[in-house]
Amino acid sequence: MIRSTEQTLFRLDNLNSEQQRISYQMSTGKKLEYGSDDANLYTREIYVDDKIRVYEGIKVQIEKTTAQNNTADSTLSEAKNLLTYVKAEVIKALNATTDSESQLAIAVNLRGVKENLFALSNERVEGEYLYGGSDTQIQPFTQDADGKVTYQGDAFLRKVAVEDGAYRERGITGFETFMYTSGSALKDSTLEFNADERIIDQDNYEWKMNATAKETAGNTITALTGSESLIDQNGTVWTFNDANTALEDSKGNTIAVSGTGPYSVDVPADEPSPALPSTLGVINQLVRYDEDGSATSDTLTISSGTNKTFQITTPDVDGTKFDTKVNTFDVMDKIINALERKDYLGNAVTDEQALDSLREGLGQITSSFEAANVGHAKLGGRNQVFELSLDRVTSKLTQFNILSQELGAADLSKVAVEAKALELTYTALYSTINKMNELSLVNFIR
Repeated sequence: MIRSTEQTLFRLDNLNSEQQRISYQMSTGKKLEYGSDDANLYTREIYVDDKIRVYEGIKVQIEKTTAQNNTADSTLSEAKNLLTYVKAEVIKALNATTDSESQLAIAVNLRGVKENLFALSNERVEGEYLYGGSDTQIQPFTQDADGKVTYQGDAFLRKVAVEDGAYRERGITGFETFMYTSGSALKDSTLEFNADERIIDQDNYEWKMNATAKETAGNTITALTGSESLIDQNGTVWTFNDANTALEDSKGNTIAVSGTGPYSVDVPADEPSPALPSTLGVINQLVRYDEDGSATSDTLTISSGTNKTFQITTPDVDGTKFDTKVNTFDVMDKIINALERKDYLGNAVTDEQALDSLREGLGQITSSFEAANVGHAKLGGRNQVFELSLDRVTSKLTQFNILSQELGAADLSKVAVEAKALELTYTALYSTINKMNELSLVNFIR
C-alpha cells in the first residue's frame, strides 16, 4: 500500500511539472523557461539573440549616420550654389560697365554670402559637426575678430560599423569641401607653398611648419637673412617685409628688425601674456602631426622659395603624394578686398591692382567650386555605401528574428494537444487515487 502511494505521488509530481511547462508555453509562446530544459536549443537561442542585439545596434548607427550624411549632402549642395553665385558676381564685377560703386555693393552682398557659407561649414546634427573630420565635437571652422576663418578639424573621417566587424568611413571633411588643392608633389620632388596653405600627405596626415629651436622673450635671434621666416608660440608665421625693416604676420602686425643683413630681432613679450611662453624660432622644418593632433618625430627640411614661399623635397617613397590646400574663405576675403579696393592688410590699391586680384580670385573661386563638387561626389559614394548597408542589415535582422521565432517559439497546436492529454491523464490518475482511498480492510475481507 505504501509503495503504491509513493509511486502515485511520483507520477503526480511529474504531471505537475508537465502542467507547469505547458502553462508557461501557452502563456508566453516560448518553448524554454529554463536553459537547463534543453541546453542545445538554449545555446542556439543565445547565439541568435546576440546577433539580433548586434544588428539592432548597427542599424541604429547606420540610420543616424544616414541622417547626418543626408544633411551634409543638402548643406553641401547649398554651399555649391553659393559658390556659383559668387562666381557670377565676380564675373559681373569684372564687366567693364560695372563701376566702383556697384562693385562696393557686390562686396557687401558677398560678405553676407561668406557668413552663410560659414554657417553651412559648421552645420551639425544631433550635436555632431559634419565637416570636422575625426573629432565631431569640435567646431570645424572658427572666425576671429578680423573675419579670418580657420579650419580646426583634420583630414580623417570617423568610421561607423556597417556589418559585424566591418567599418566604413562616413561623411566628409573640411579639407575636401571648403578647401581646394593648389599644388601637388609626388615622391622625391619639390613642393612649393606659402604660410597660409595647409599641407596634407597621401595618408591624410597634416604637416606643419616648425622650428628646431626657439628663443624666449628677452632674448635675441641673430644672423637672420631676408629670406628666412620665423614662427611664434601660437603658430603664427612672421616674414620680412619688402624693405627688410620688420617682420610681418598675415594681419599686418610687425616686429622690429635691426641690422642691414644679417639681421637680428629681439623676441617680444606679448601683452597680455599668452597661455604659452612667448617664443620665436626660425622656420626650418615640416613636422607630421598624428590623428590626435600631436607632433611626431617625422620631419622634412624647409628651404626658402621664391616670393616669400617655402620649399620641401618630398620623401623618396613609393606612393608619396603631398597636397597644398587653400581655404575657400581666404579666397572670399581676397575677392571682397579687391572689390573694396584694398589689399589683405586693408591698404588702398589701384583699380588695376584690384582688377588683377579679382581675376585671380575668379580662378580661385572656380577651383573652390570644383573642389566642393568633387567632395560632393565623394560624399555621395560614401552615402551609397551606408544606404546599401542599411538594406543588408535590415534584411539580416529580419532573418534572425524569424530564426529566433522558429527556435524559441512553442508549437501552440502541439501544446494544446499535450494540454488535453494531460487533462485526461490527470483525470485518470485522480480517479485511481480515489479508488485507492476507498480501499479498507473490511472492504478487502468482503
